[in-house]
Amino acid sequence: MAKYNVHGGHNKKVPGADGYLDEVTEDRKVKDAVIKYLKAAGHTVYDCTDDAGTTQPKNLANIVAKCNAHTVDLDISIHLNAGGGTGCEVYYTSSKGKTYARKVSAAVASALGIKDRGAKESDTLYVLNHTTAPAILVECCFVDSKTDKSKWNADKCAKAIVEAVTGKSVPATSGSASSG
Repeated sequence: MAKYNVHGGHNKKVPGADGYLDEVTEDRKVKDAVIKYLKAAGHTVYDCTDDAGTTQPKNLANIVAKCNAHTVDLDISIHLNAGGGTGCEVYYTSSKGKTYARKVSAAVASALGIKDRGAKESDTLYVLNHTTAPAILVECCFVDSKTDKSKWNADKCAKAIVEAVTGKSVPATSGSASSG
């Protein structure tokens, strides 16, 4: 079984994007579901979300410190985008990250019925540059897009991420409104 770090981006003290959706609220829903599905499949998962940092640099440093405290196969950073676009895109820096990024972007776009903006290499994202394991930063959709908002479903997004990363289907659950 694989080992993963998963975290939601930003926090209530250092909020992310806001529009028709709130990034911090929604990325936490996705993060929690990704962790739940990975653990249910027998994987080891560490929640590296930071809710303490009061500045962006401290928030990012806290996330990276939590991630680097574990030896894992992949770091998964969950975000929602803004800026007038639509669709899902996934950032990476390593060749292993690129492979995951392509799969995750396509899977999330397909699951939500939004545009696949693809895998994008970036050398400017702190988490990708400072974590020791291969990492991807998933921009699930755009918070300021009416189209993306109308198709948004955090659970579908999480299942798509897990299926793309593991290569295995997430079993359907009865009573998906369960509070586990």
